[in-house]
Amino acid sequence: MGWAVFITSLLIIFLTIVGANGRKYLYHEEKHGHRGTSSSGPVIELLAPSKRDDQIKPIFLYEPSSDHLPPPARVVEFYAPWCPHCQHYAPKYIKLAKAVTAKHPEIEFHAVSCTAHNELCNEQNINSYPTLKLFREGSYDALDFKVKDAKVKNVLFRLGFDVSEKSESQNNHEDQSDKKEIARVVPFRMHDVHDAWNDAALSFEFALKTGIFMTNGPLSKEESSSFRKWLELLTKSLPIQMAKTHDIVTMLLANFEEATQSQSNLSKLIRPYASPDNSQIWRTCTNGDNKMGYTCGLWQLFHIMTIGVVEYNRHNTPIIPTRQVSEILRNYVEHFFQCEVCRLNFLDMYDNCAFDGCHRLSDKPSSNEHDWRELPMWLWETHNDVNTRLLGERMDQNNQPKPSQWESQQARWPSLYICPNCWREDKSWEEDEIFDHLHSMYWSGNPSYIKIPNNESEPRKSYRSIW
Repeated sequence: MGWAVFITSLLIIFLTIVGANGRKYLYHEEKHGHRGTSSSGPVIELLAPSKRDDQIKPIFLYEPSSDHLPPPARVVEFYAPWCPHCQHYAPKYIKLAKAVTAKHPEIEFHAVSCTAHNELCNEQNINSYPTLKLFREGSYDALDFKVKDAKVKNVLFRLGFDVSEKSESQNNHEDQSDKKEIARVVPFRMHDVHDAWNDAALSFEFALKTGIFMTNGPLSKEESSSFRKWLELLTKSLPIQMAKTHDIVTMLLANFEEATQSQSNLSKLIRPYASPDNSQIWRTCTNGDNKMGYTCGLWQLFHIMTIGVVEYNRHNTPIIPTRQVSEILRNYVEHFFQCEVCRLNFLDMYDNCAFDGCHRLSDKPSSNEHDWRELPMWLWETHNDVNTRLLGERMDQNNQPKPSQWESQQARWPSLYICPNCWREDKSWEEDEIFDHLHSMYWSGNPSYIKIPNNESEPRKSYRSIW
């Protein structure tokens, strides 16, 4: 599957629960003054307290100190609203809740946003998203449960209910009949290098606030090493125009021991530098849906960094080996990207040498710029192959016809319309032209936008870009 699941999740457009103002929930439409819990059908969303310092100990997770009725059987999802797989899973979780509660109305379904409840999730040892925990009636002992096993019959069985008379058709909560039609093709929306820098910076800051610590203790030795190497790489590979990001990186390296002790320490250190949460508006590939911003901006950061390594090697010594960079990127994703399916697919693809990465990327310094360019080209090829393959998979999943030639062309980036010199007639690419286009998109500042002829043969809709 490679990164197909990862990019598939980015393209899911039917979930519009989280809007452009950077909301913290998937199952609750935020309105001023609402606190406590909120219901999205059968799913009960835990809302953050009105004051930042208020502690929350929900009775569906923590046994109360005073007398209280025994809690019912319940299912709890821990998620992050920015996580593509969480966005993809949300409508399925709602369907599961409806199907289970239709048979046993006493069972409760809860949702906990780890963006809104970071400390609570740390206490619950949530280290990947989404995570499901099941609790039998009257019990506070969690039963870990894999998302892929979350079928009606499996849930009822684990919760202690009789499932002997349930038919196989009742075992699957996904109703294929009401799948919503989603966009068939994803063109690339107008943006320039300043938008890419902005979104990369916001995603870097967001990761510091939500993705570095998944427990209340200090980072492990391995995590600390990966984090330090990531920061050191960014000092060399980001453009000088990303001044605020450079300032944050420099400050963190100067205070590294303090920063790696706790999320509280890290948050305190970055607060004078980072953008306020309510001002974090990503500019590209969100199309007004800000929940898409973090992962999209993270892609921007990765691409900027790979182009930046080429630039660094052009003007500095010692040369940074490309394999060293890719290993730092791999380890950062392993330790600090908590969307479980995304992370596992990334690691599987990298560790199995997708696109000949094991040979194209060298752990030895080279004075040949062609060797340096293999890094951003490898990342681009991997990403672009998934785009085309994803289009067919997504259409097949939704029982749609196979992609037309026009649609397949639009799934590749840059499209023929953006960069006609990038592609040959046999649909192979001109490597130098592609690199120059990547360089202009992520480093030198030339705007890039899509241009569709007026006589195109297929209708246009409102789409999302994954870049």
